[in-house]
Amino acid sequence: MRVPIIFGLPLHIWLGFILFVMIVFQVLIGRRIIKLPFKWHRIMGYSILVLAAIHGAIGAGLMFGVFRYKFVF
Repeated sequence: MRVPIIFGLPLHIWLGFILFVMIVFQVLIGRRIIKLPFKWHRIMGYSILVLAAIHGAIGAGLMFGVFRYKFVF
């Protein structure tokens, strides 16, 4: 399987950026700085868990040679 490189960075790096933003948003919801119902805090938590698993699997796959890079843009 090949991991795409988008705008000069591999997909797992972009997923890491998205995860960082999601975690900051999660903390802001938890600290009630952004006032949303608790339902959104739970949804964000599960989304972070799934995205982190994908991010980690791609990173580990690249590290151990299971995946290779594929240039897209």
